[in-house]
Order: sequence, then C-alpha cells, then structure tokens
Amino acid sequence: MKNSKLLFYFLALLLPVVNYSQDIKREIKLSQLIDSINLKLSDNYVFPDKAQLIAKSLKAQLKKKVFSSTANDPQKLVKQLQAEIFNVHKDPHMVVDYNPEWQGHTQGYTGPSAEEITQFTKFVRDNNFMFKKVELLPGNIGYLPFNIFVEHVKEAKPIIASALGFLANSSAIIIDLRENTGGEPEMVSQLESYFFKEKTRMNDLINRTKRDTVFYYADPVKTDGLTLSMPVYILTSKKTFSGAEDFSYGMQQAKRATIVGEVTGGGAHPTKPFSVGQGFIVNIPFARSLNPVTKTDWEGTGVIPDFKVEAANALIKAQELIFRERQSVATNSTDKQKLEYLINALYVNSDPGTLPLDQFDKFTGTFGPLTISRDGNKLFCNFLNNITELAHISKNLFVLDGNAQIEFIKDDKGNYPLARLFVSSGGIFEELRK
Repeated sequence: MKNSKLLFYFLALLLPVVNYSQDIKREIKLSQLIDSINLKLSDNYVFPDKAQLIAKSLKAQLKKKVFSSTANDPQKLVKQLQAEIFNVHKDPHMVVDYNPEWQGHTQGYTGPSAEEITQFTKFVRDNNFMFKKVELLPGNIGYLPFNIFVEHVKEAKPIIASALGFLANSSAIIIDLRENTGGEPEMVSQLESYFFKEKTRMNDLINRTKRDTVFYYADPVKTDGLTLSMPVYILTSKKTFSGAEDFSYGMQQAKRATIVGEVTGGGAHPTKPFSVGQGFIVNIPFARSLNPVTKTDWEGTGVIPDFKVEAANALIKAQELIFRERQSVATNSTDKQKLEYLINALYVNSDPGTLPLDQFDKFTGTFGPLTISRDGNKLFCNFLNNITELAHISKNLFVLDGNAQIEFIKDDKGNYPLARLFVSSGGIFEELRK
C-alpha cells in the first residue's frame, strides 16, 4: 500500500508548528466544505451506506447553522465536525484535521516527493526497519518485540530472517505487539509467512477507491527456506492497532498463535488522507479486511485474546502458559519440577501483598549448611560465609540464589522445622532445622 499512513505521520512531524487558526483571514465556506467532505466519503469510504448517513447528518447540521459559530476557527470546527461524524458512525480511523501546509492540497498531488520518501526510508533504515531487539528468554523461549510493520519488505527481509533465524531453535516464540500501532499489509504477510509450511490465505483487503480486492497469503516461498513450527504467542494491548491487529487476528484464526493480553484497538480499515479544500483533511478508511475463516474482521471489536490479562502482565503470563503446556506433556517428575522452577522465577517480587512479614522470625535459624537471619523486613541466607538476600516469590517461597529456591515448610504446630530446596536442574533437597 503506497503512501502509507506511517509515512504521512512521519512527514507531519517535519512541518513547522503554525497557529493555523490565526492564519484564516476570511470565513470558511461551510457549504463548500461539507459538500467536499461528503463527496470524498461517497467516493472512497469503505461503507457506502454509512457515508450516506454521515452526509445526511452533516447537511442537516449545516442547515441548522450548527457549524456557524466556529466558521472562523478551523481547530474548533475540526472538533465539531469530528464529533458530528462520530455521533453517526464511530470509525476510529476516520479523522478530520486542519493542515493548510500539507502538500496533498495541491492539485495533481500523487503522494510524497522523492526527497520525502528518501527521508522516511533513511528514518526507517536508521531504526533497523523497526526491529530493535531479539532475545532468548529462560526456558528457551524466543522473544521478538517490534512496534511498526514498515512497507520496506525487500530491504527489511534480511533483518527479519536474521531475527527469526536466531530464534529458530527456541521451543516457543513470543511476538510482542503491545506497542505496535500498525503499518503495511505486505509486511504483515511477510512475517506471517515464516510460520506456515503451506501457502495459507490470511486476509482479503477490499478496496473501495480502486474497486478491487487483494488477497494476502502466508507463503513459505517468501522466506527462502526458513519455516518455524514451534508454538507462537502474541502479546497485545489496547494500543495494538491496524496492521498489528491484522497479524494477530490472522494468526489466531489460522490456529497458528495464542493471543495473550488486552483486547486490541479495533481498527481493521486501511486509511489515507484526502484533501477536502480550504486546508482541511479527512482521513478516510478506503478498504476493509475480510478474514477467510470468520468472514468478518476486528473493526470496532478488536482482537479478543485467548487469555485476557493486563498488558503489563502479558509477557509473564505468556511464559507461564508455555511452561504449563510443557508440564502437561512432561514424562518425568524432574522435567516437571524444572518447569515449576521456571514458573516460580517469573513471579519474583511480583506480589508484595503475600510477603509473610509476621512470620519472618519463624523462618530464622540453621537448616543444614544454610543459616537464615532477619534484618528489618529482609531475610538473608549465609552459606559458607556468602550472604545473599532472599527474594520473595509467593507465600513461604523465596529465591535463594540464581540456581536455587527455598521454601519454609510449616508443621501442624505452626513452626517451620524444614526447608525445602529446589534447584534449576529439577532436583529437590530437604534440610531440617538444627
């Protein structure tokens, strides 16, 4: 999709800050403006019936002179027009704006100039095509966060292949889209392609302006032989939007990913700005998605997670789900305990409300080679004259060091005569209080 929304946003940042409302020396021609908005909606908006309802409402409000009080203040008029449109049909992608400096007002304008495109391409390249990090988390879980699906598929392809190649031996992959606000469907399709062994139809994009439909496929031909078959988990938030929702929804409906986090923003319609004259712009959704499985999209509803949690907790929750799934198929107690150790480690210092401060003195003492002492609200362990602070996990369970966890076991008299040690290799040891 050329003239990407991301590119337009980038170019907007380059414009000088101007108090446009002070530049208007004459009253805005309201009738002309409303007619122009209605024409652009009629020709381009993906839902023609909604365009008609909006046009009818705007004309009625114009006739009632509702907009007259703001005819000399474009910024207030923008807000008034936006509110009226949303009263009829709330599409989060449809935004009214005022920017007389935008080049799109020029007759014959076909998109950003070569220089602007060069600037944007440099910006994207300087930011590694928005792929900033790849990581292997404990338990051999791959982690890939990124915030924009850029349109530069050809240039970004080696970066994507390197990132996913690094994670090729991981047992599961978490793709973090909690801060991803969208981008280009071609890049969405490219990333999807790495996770399918066969060509799979993922999304149809019905274009009202062009009167055509583009079919998007996850196609392993695009990946030069790199195909990843491990489980995929996608993290979402309320900020996850547009192209990021396209990826999440498509992967979920194809049964190729588990979604963890919050319901997403609910924007399924590609959008571009249209000049409606006198310095005004309307961003109009000119296309809509159609999933081949559900025969609908996520517009207005968002992508519904398989596991709903607050976005801030989604990464930990996804890791726990991965470990729990492995536990369910583990064939021996040692492997199960290794996974329990990893799950416990996720929640270190995560819930101070369960810290048993009133019992700390009962935990103190010598358990085999370990001496536990208290200093204020902290517990410490002395092992061969090496003193470490115990980090709380939950209830009576603590981190002893990087390779061990310790749980104080309570008897029926309320005392703690036993400390149970869990080591990262899956072993369990018990030490009696001396």
